[in-house]
Amino acid sequence: MRLPEPRIGTAPPLDSPRFVNMPSWMWVDAADWEPVSATASVSTGSVTVVATPERVVWDTGDGYEVVCEVPGTVFSRAAYREEGSPDCGHTYTALPPGGAGATVNVTAVWEWEVSWSATDGQGGDLEDLATSASVAVPVSEIHSVVTHIR
Repeated sequence: MRLPEPRIGTAPPLDSPRFVNMPSWMWVDAADWEPVSATASVSTGSVTVVATPERVVWDTGDGYEVVCEVPGTVFSRAAYREEGSPDCGHTYTALPPGGAGATVNVTAVWEWEVSWSATDGQGGDLEDLATSASVAVPVSEIHSVVTHIR
């Protein structure tokens, strides 16, 4: 049985900087947020193993962790909220050690709950599994300077 790695989506887009004190949105592809199963058959019956998406744990690269029990909301102008994502987001509060434009590694660890059942009625839980993916994203900041007040 092969579990999908998280396909990471973010707003701002992955190749654009996140700005200090501006919310960013994170999500994994909702099309993959489905149970995955495999069945093995022998002459006396069969055993089915099912892995069900449980949560995505995001390491945001700045010492914080965001736990999302859902895939996350894909950003759109219609879904925009000034306070950030309704279910899976993060706001960077400082520049990374390399200063403006330096990157942080954002990692999504997708945790899967795994169980099995047999045609003879037996079954149970197995050890959880995880898949992960990482991306490097730039973090910057915007300053404004008032030069003349009328």
